[in-house]
Amino acid sequence: MKYVLFVATDPAGESTDEDPGAWVEKWSERGVRVEGMPLKPVTETRTVRVRGERALVTDGPFAETTEWIAGYDLVEAVDLDEAIEVAGSHPMATGGRIEIRPVEPLDLGPGTENVPHEGDAPASRFLGVLRADPSAPPFTPDPASVAEWVREGLASGRYLGGEHLRPLQDATLVRRRGGELLITDGGYADVPEWVTGIVFIDGEWEEALDYLSRCPMARSGIAELREFWTDFS
Repeated sequence: MKYVLFVATDPAGESTDEDPGAWVEKWSERGVRVEGMPLKPVTETRTVRVRGERALVTDGPFAETTEWIAGYDLVEAVDLDEAIEVAGSHPMATGGRIEIRPVEPLDLGPGTENVPHEGDAPASRFLGVLRADPSAPPFTPDPASVAEWVREGLASGRYLGGEHLRPLQDATLVRRRGGELLITDGGYADVPEWVTGIVFIDGEWEEALDYLSRCPMARSGIAELREFWTDFS
């Protein structure tokens, strides 16, 4: 079973001197951790909403929250218990909080298969975070239009893969406080704009924003464009 771990900040987190590199090495060597990358600060986010025929692009995240996604990891675990073990041993379970989301396979037909990523160096420059938006006008994306958007992105090199996630009610939140592992249902933040999926996008900022603005899901939700942090020198 695949799970996406959203590594999030938390003002109530505790200081820790645990080495995240050791966590990465441990679970990668065991074949559990597939990939993962940190993201640049949320202040560098661009947000896209499509309402009618108009694409609305704004600077900053979808909402001002004190808990925001700082990175992600994709794991292949036997079950949720193992995913909780993996998340609970992450240094950010102490310093922040981790949301575990089961991946829900989405078959859009021939020519839309995901492009695999390689370890800690995905070819994409950006992560597109797709969110629900209860305030948006009713709109149900046509699977055929989503498939066409994916094929267009694959042909242009903009789209390099993605993960569709099961609903928020299937999310598990993991934190470690005072040495105790706290496991609760729900997401990393108490907001109605929960994450529905992620996509890996390449190109320059304007190219990535243009491609994301044509995403059918942006008509019924919110799409955040976050840049990966790849320069660790």
